[in-house]
Amino acid sequence: MQAVSPARRKTQPGRAFKACCLPLCVVLGMTLAGCASSPPERTWLSLPWDASPATPQAPAPATGSASTPVTTGIASRGTPQLRLLRVQIPEYLQSNRVRYRDSAATLAEWPGVRWAERVEIGLTRHLAAQLNGLVGAGAVCDDICNATPNVGNLQVSFVVLDHDRPQARLHAQVSWALTPTPGSAATPRQGQVRWAEPVQDDSPAGQAAAMARVNAAIARELAQQLGL
Repeated sequence: MQAVSPARRKTQPGRAFKACCLPLCVVLGMTLAGCASSPPERTWLSLPWDASPATPQAPAPATGSASTPVTTGIASRGTPQLRLLRVQIPEYLQSNRVRYRDSAATLAEWPGVRWAERVEIGLTRHLAAQLNGLVGAGAVCDDICNATPNVGNLQVSFVVLDHDRPQARLHAQVSWALTPTPGSAATPRQGQVRWAEPVQDDSPAGQAAAMARVNAAIARELAQQLGL
C-alpha cells in the first residue's frame, strides 16, 4: 500500500470541490446567458384594408367560367343575403410565415416576418369587405355568420396564390362555387378567375399590398360573374 502524505491528503478535497463546481458553473453561466439574451424581433403583417376594387394598374383578367351570371336577389342593406365561407388556400401557404416563390420549384420566406392572423382568415375577411363595398354594406357576411341559415353559400378557393419574387408579380387562380339559398329554385353555379398583379415594392408589405389588390379585383370579377 502506498502511503499518502498529509499535504497531499489536504489538497484532495479542494480538487474534488473544483471538479464538481466547474460543470455547475458552466451550466449556470449558459443559463444566465440564455436569460439575458432578448427574443428575436418580428414584424407582424396583415392585408391593407385600403385596397380599392378598381385597380388601375391591374391587367385584364382571364376568366374560365362557362356559367352564365345568376341573379341571387342580394340586398344592398339589411340582413346578409350571401355567406362567404372561409377562403381555401394551398397547403404550402397554410402557415404564419410569409412565403414567396423564388423559382418555379422552390419557396422561400421573408426573415423575421409573420402573418398577424392565418392567411385564409385574413383573405376571407378582406374579400367580404370588398364584396360589401361593391354590392352594399351588410349584404355579404364572412364565415362567422353561421347563425344565419337562410342564405346562399359562396366558397372561394385559391388554387394558386404565388408571389413570383424574381418576376415581381403575384399570380392568382381562383375557383368559386355558389350554393343557392335552401328552398330556392336557383341551381348551383361555379366558375374561375385568374389574375396577375405587379408587386410594386420588393418587401413583405409590398407582397401584402399586392395580395389585397388581387383580392379586390377578384371581388369585382365575382360580383360580375354572379350578377350581384
